[in-house]
Amino acid sequence: MRSTVRNHFAALMMLVPAAAVLVAAPAQAQQRAVVAQPAIRALGLNSNAGLAPGAVLRVQLVATPGARQADVVLADGVRVALAEQDAGNYVGTHTIRRADRIDPLQLIAAHATFGGRTVVQNFSFPASFQALAMGGPAVAVPTVAIEQFTVRPQGRLVPGRELRFRLEGAAGGRASLDIPGVVSDVAMRETRRGVYEGTYTVRRRDDLRAFDAAVATLRVGGQRATARVDLPEARADRRDEQAPRVTQLAPSDGARVAERGRTFIQARLSDDGSGVDPASVRLLVDGLDVTRNARIAADEIGYREELGRGRHSAELVVRDRAGNVTRTAWTFQVV
Repeated sequence: MRSTVRNHFAALMMLVPAAAVLVAAPAQAQQRAVVAQPAIRALGLNSNAGLAPGAVLRVQLVATPGARQADVVLADGVRVALAEQDAGNYVGTHTIRRADRIDPLQLIAAHATFGGRTVVQNFSFPASFQALAMGGPAVAVPTVAIEQFTVRPQGRLVPGRELRFRLEGAAGGRASLDIPGVVSDVAMRETRRGVYEGTYTVRRRDDLRAFDAAVATLRVGGQRATARVDLPEARADRRDEQAPRVTQLAPSDGARVAERGRTFIQARLSDDGSGVDPASVRLLVDGLDVTRNARIAADEIGYREELGRGRHSAELVVRDRAGNVTRTAWTFQVV
């Protein structure tokens, strides 16, 4: 893909506020107790083709969660409505029309309404957009993004369970996670390039419903990205009743293999609920438990043996962390 302004233009960045205004609420609203001061913290803006007609602008606003309405004004008559994609992360898009007159040397006005209060925050356009207005080439700005934010094990949450959070995104940054009402700013260490990991142990007093709303934040330089955890099976009111799956058997059931002296037995393990418990895996070959000599991971088991000519059997027993068991037996022929 060419990186010219005409064909591709990336200018995603979390912009520094230029000014802030809090619009006062009506007198009756001011009498209500205020739990937290609403705020707009950052704005991200990118485009697939600069400011040319037909280019698609994507706007990301980071603000206090729960806004009744949020939008940004890029120019007179150019207003982009935003929707809360996950907690405190508001996004929207706008396709530039020929009639739009967007001046990147002017300010962007962001609005977020909370009950009877509206927060107004002004931002400057990214330097790459400003360069276009001054006749120069676009300034390349690194894009910060979170590709995936997950947690293991999934399944029913209980006090004492250690959750292992994993974030995949831009390398060389600082990552942290927040569980609303439970814990905030838990550091996630970059274990390898672009992969960040952190842990949290569930306590008895924790609100288990809050774990569905866990949010990761990744900061690289002055840029910032957020993502909500992909936690479909970890709700407190949901039980893991599905047994693990054993697939991709090798040798396959009934297969004939010419591997005398170097037969490799292998299987893939998976579980969409609480996760496979590697300590529970047992492998029997011709009725003999060979587990201690096998290579076992959360998603795979492998074992090599010098098997003679003839028919052989294998049996694999796998348990997930919720106690569900799968037993798989098969046979193969060494010729």
